[in-house]
Amino acid sequence: MRIEPLQERLLEALLFFLERPSVTGEEGPLCDDLERRVGSLHEWRSERVSNNLVLSRRSPDVSRDRLVFAGHLDTVPEPAGGLPVRVEGDRVYGRGASDMKAGDAVMLALLEDFRWEESWAEPVFIFYEREEGPHAENGLGVVFEECPWVVDSDLAFLLEPTGNALEAGCVGMAHVEVTFEGTPSHSARPWQGENALTAAGRFLAALHEHPAEEVVVDGLPFYEVLVPTMARGGRAKNIVPDEFWINVNHRFPPGRGLDHVRRIFEGLLKESGGRARYEVVDFAPSGAVDLNHPLLQSFISRDLAVRPKQAWTDVARFTQHGVSAANFGPGLTSQAHQQNEYTELPLLLESYEYMERFLEWSKP
Repeated sequence: MRIEPLQERLLEALLFFLERPSVTGEEGPLCDDLERRVGSLHEWRSERVSNNLVLSRRSPDVSRDRLVFAGHLDTVPEPAGGLPVRVEGDRVYGRGASDMKAGDAVMLALLEDFRWEESWAEPVFIFYEREEGPHAENGLGVVFEECPWVVDSDLAFLLEPTGNALEAGCVGMAHVEVTFEGTPSHSARPWQGENALTAAGRFLAALHEHPAEEVVVDGLPFYEVLVPTMARGGRAKNIVPDEFWINVNHRFPPGRGLDHVRRIFEGLLKESGGRARYEVVDFAPSGAVDLNHPLLQSFISRDLAVRPKQAWTDVARFTQHGVSAANFGPGLTSQAHQQNEYTELPLLLESYEYMERFLEWSKP
C-alpha cells in the first residue's frame, strides 16, 4: 500500500471518530455507529457490552499469541465556544484528536485493513467507554466481567497518546479529600472561635514544599507527587470558617498502593496540628512495568523511545488481571485536554506502519 492512500485512510478513520462527539457518559451514538460499521466485516465477531465493543475474529487461531488493542471512546468536554473539527495541513483539530481518537483511528484501520491471516498474532480490539470519569465507572471493568476471556491474553497495547514512544507501566492515582474542622464565631471576635482555614495552613505549606520524589522502576524514573487541586470553606464573609475542604490529587509509582497513600496522609495530618480528617474518594492502582516480556522485547527497536508513563492509564487494569500491557499511541501527550486540541497525521501513519512491521515480520 502506498503512503498516500494509507494516510488518507487513516484520516478518514480519525474523522469518523472526531465527527461524533463522545464526552464521557455520552458515548452511545459513537458506539452505535462503530458497531454498524464493523458489522459489515463478516470475518469479525462483535460483542456489545453497554457502550463497549469487543471484536475478535470469527475463526481464531488458538495457537497464536493473543494480542489486545484497547482504546477509550470518550473525551473530556469541549472548551467554551466548542472545538470545530478541521484539517489544516498535517494537523487535525477536534476534541479527543490526541486523547485518544488518533489511537482509535489506528485501531480501526488495523482492524479493517491489516492482513491478519498472515500474522503471528491473534487480535482482540476493545473500544470502551468512561475512561475519563471515575475509576469505578470505567467501561473496561464491565468488559472484563462480561467477556472474561479477553484477559486470557499475552499482551495488551493501550493506544493512549505517547507520540509513538513506548511508555511502560503507569503511576497510580488517588483523589483524597481532607477536611479541617474549626468552630464558628464572629470575624470581629475570632478568639471566640477556631479558624479551620488557617488551621490548614501548615498542611498546605507542607504540600507546597513537598518535592516530587523520583522512584526508579526497572530503570525508568517515575515521580510521586501530591497536588492540591480544589478547596472551599466558609459560610459568610464575616464568620470564622468552621470547615475547610481540600482535594489533593496523589500520583504514586508502580509498586505502591492504597496503604501507602493512607500512610502519607496520616503522617501529613499528624504534623499539621489541626483537627482534620481525610477520605480517599477515588483510587486507581498503578500499572506494573514488564519490559522483559518477550513480545515487548520483540516490539522494541533501536529507534523506539522507551519512557515511564507519568500518568494513569488502563495499563493498570490489565496488569492487575495478569496481562502484560504498555502504552503506545500516535496522539500527542502535550495536546491531551488542550483548548485547541490537535493531532498530526504523520504520527498516525508512523504508528500504523510500526504496528504493521511488528505484526508481519517480528517472530517472537
